[in-house]
Amino acid sequence: MRRKIPESDRPGTRPVGRGDESREVYFELYPVGDSMKVSAIDSATGTEVSIVGPAKLPQAELERVALNKLHYVMNQKADEKERSTPAPRSGNDGKGWIV
Repeated sequence: MRRKIPESDRPGTRPVGRGDESREVYFELYPVGDSMKVSAIDSATGTEVSIVGPAKLPQAELERVALNKLHYVMNQKADEKERSTPAPRSGNDGKGWIV
């Protein structure tokens, strides 16, 4: 089962990423025995996460957990990207040092 839900329609959730509230998240639910596999996919970046929980839990609860995991992964990627950005050079453009 696939569902597409705008972030603004999800009660009790935060926007994915940094300040972008217009993103949509796709949910895929797959029953696996007595469990349910739920995948959450960010529509803008294609980032996908999956969780597995008891099939007895309400669908909204499983989706909430998957969405929280997606937020966590998206924020980790954003933090990693910020840390890997090189520091800006000071005015000498790498042509030697001023001593």
